[in-house]
Parts: sequence; C-alpha cells; structure tokens
Amino acid sequence: MRDFFINWSEKLIGVFVGLMVLAVVIAGFGMMFAPQGGFFQGLLVLVGGLIYAVIMGGMLYLFFGIYRNTQQTNVLLEQILRK
Repeated sequence: MRDFFINWSEKLIGVFVGLMVLAVVIAGFGMMFAPQGGFFQGLLVLVGGLIYAVIMGGMLYLFFGIYRNTQQTNVLLEQILRK
C-alpha cells in the first residue's frame, strides 16, 4: 500500500509541475499585455517562473529518488543480515 501512494505521488508531481508551468505562462502573457505591465516584465515573469518550476519539480523528484534509494539500501542490508 505504501508503494501505491509513492507511485501516485510521483505521478502527481508531474501534474503539479505541469500546472505550475501553465500558470507561469498565463501569468507571463497576462503581464505582457496588461496596461500597467510591459513586455519586459512579462518576459521576466516567464523566465523566473519557468526556472522556479523546473527547480521545484527537480527537487521533488530528487526527494522521491532519495526515498527509493534508501528503500533499496534497506532491502539489500536485510538480505545481507539474513545470510
């Protein structure tokens, strides 16, 4: 059951990162064409937001990778201790 939640959370991370990118693109274009915004400000929102989305998604995948690696190490140590 634990693997079920881990597998689905990894899939949800992909959805979450996709929604972040979509929100950044909408906000960036909204800023570009807003009366008080400007093209340069919208471009900065796009670049900064996309960098943020990539870093956050990468960190989340990294954390789940650490979990998987720790889980595999635990299984290997249990096999060694049984011998």
